[in-house]
This record gives sequence, C-alpha cells and structure tokens, in this order.
Amino acid sequence: MVRSVIALAAAGLIAAATPAAAQTIDKRTFNVIGTWNFLTNWQKLEQPFWAKDLPGASGGNLKGNIKSITEVNLKGTEVLRLLKQGVFDFAAALPIYVEDGAAVIEASDISGVARNFKMGHDVVKAWLPEMQKVMKERHGAIILGSFPFPEQVFYCRGEIKGIEDLKGKKIRVQGTSQGDFAAAVGASSVTIAFGEVVPALEKGVVDCGITGTMPGYKAKWSEVTDTLFRLPVGYTVGVWVANLSTWNKLSKDTQALIEKQMQGLEERSWKTIEAETEEGVACNTGTGPCSVGPAGKLKLVLPSEADIKARDKALNEVVLARWAKRCGDACAAKWNELVGSKYGLTAKAN
Repeated sequence: MVRSVIALAAAGLIAAATPAAAQTIDKRTFNVIGTWNFLTNWQKLEQPFWAKDLPGASGGNLKGNIKSITEVNLKGTEVLRLLKQGVFDFAAALPIYVEDGAAVIEASDISGVARNFKMGHDVVKAWLPEMQKVMKERHGAIILGSFPFPEQVFYCRGEIKGIEDLKGKKIRVQGTSQGDFAAAVGASSVTIAFGEVVPALEKGVVDCGITGTMPGYKAKWSEVTDTLFRLPVGYTVGVWVANLSTWNKLSKDTQALIEKQMQGLEERSWKTIEAETEEGVACNTGTGPCSVGPAGKLKLVLPSEADIKARDKALNEVVLARWAKRCGDACAAKWNELVGSKYGLTAKAN
C-alpha cells in the first residue's frame, strides 16, 4: 500500500514537472533571412528547418518567419547590416559579402585552400573562434553554424584544356580571394552579381565564371558556356548568425535547443551539398543522371597533375600572401596556428 502511494506520488510529481519544463522554452516567432530560393540550400535545408524542424523540436514554441534573399531582393552586403539593426533575428550570411572585418571572415574559405568538403568543414570549425570575435564585436551577432555551397568550378566560353588556358581571360569571381586566384593564373577578375552573370557571359563581358556545380546549372550558366573546368577553388562557405540582442534575451534552455538544432542543420547541410556537387557536374555535362532537369552539353575537363600543381603555386605564392597582407601579421599568425599548421600551409605577406 505504501509503495503504491509513493509510486502514485512520484508519477504525480513527474506529470507536474513536465509542463513546467516545457515552459522553459520561450515562445517566439523569429524574422529570418535565408539564401536564394531556387537553390537546394533553401529548398531542402533552410526553409524546412525554420518552418518544420525547429517548431517540431520546440513543441511549437519556436517558429521562423523566413524569407529568401531572392524574395526580398536584397544584396548580400545588406544582410548583416539589417541583422545588426534588428530587422532580422537570424540570417544566413556569406563571408564573401562581409565588409567590416572582411579579411578575418574571408579566411574560412580562402580560394584554393580546401581540397575537399571534409577539409573545407574542418577549416571553418578551426577558424570559428576568430570569426566569432568579429561577428560579436563589429556586427552584434553570434555564429551558430556553417553551411557550404557545391564545389566552386569554372564555366567558360570556348575550349579550356587546363589552367594555362585561363591566362588572359576575364573571369567572374565571387570575392577578393577568388580575384587573387584569377590574378595568380594570369586572368583578370570581374565582380558581377549572381543574377547578372548569364547576360554577361552571353555578351562576352566575361569569358568565364566561377560558381558551384549545381547553382550554375540551375542558373542556366550551362546554356551560355561551352566548358566546365573542374578545378576546385572553394566551397562558398556561409554561416548562420543571430542578432546578439535577440539571442541574449532568450532563456538558456531556448539557446541550448537552438544550438543543438543548428548543429544538426550544419551536419545535414555539408552532407547534402557534397552529394549534390556530383549531380551538378552530371547535370551540366550529361555524364550522369540529373534529377532536376535536362542534361546540359558542356565539355567536362578534369584538372591534370600540372593543373593541380599550378593551383597550389598560385595559392602559396599569391593568394595566401595577399590575404595575409589584408588581415595583418597577427591575424595571419593566428591562421597559421589554427589552420595552416594542419595542412602544411603558411600565410605571410610579401
């Protein structure tokens, strides 16, 4: 009898504790800005996370009113400014669009450093403490996770047989680091918004453009170029950031739940986009199945051993040196300690 009473009392305590525990998760609807709505990051990762995954994990307490950068017609450089002003609570931000503290953030994906997705992800994680400082001090934000885009390769008009053929070409690049790489191989860099690249290629304003394998296909770059030169020069890493004022007002339990969910989103993002890279190549070139549309007819050119050596030379002699000069001696020394030492790379200004 006594045992039954104790058991019932314990059950009652557990039942009573459950609602109280649930109430430690704040009830909030966040304003969120994501990436481009025609790409996989948005369709399979970002939009479902804020519309379904986070609400489900929080018992419906946390929701995200997410808009794509395409939908609101923003420039990439405007995202962090609007986040700092409190227009958005959370944002998907690309380092290539960071202006204040740019060189520090840029170091998460210096053109030519990462050899594969695993290395790209490891570099971001190793450099995260330095990025976090810049985000907190200059942008009033905190980084909660990272995500990539597919392997960055060259789409070119005409025939490209190897890296030597890039010499003298006008190449559309995404950021300063890619511009340094273009200069190192004897090309000139041109900065053009993603949505304006197709007409620029059609009119000959640029000869080549660098972007991801699947984004280039979905944006119809394969319809205005002839060659896909698969020389990897980065992964266009992005980060999920929260407005620091918004973040600090959340309960510790709410913060912990969001951090855990963001870690899951990060892992899914890297795996999903790595898998998509190969299909992107197939879609552009017709060398394999393409589930998202008709196969393109680009000639696929794989880098030779000489091309890889030339890429490494460009990285070591030009790209890393120019980045080190932009970031300063102390910053470069820290990168060498946290990243370079693991891969036999040294960033030092000339």
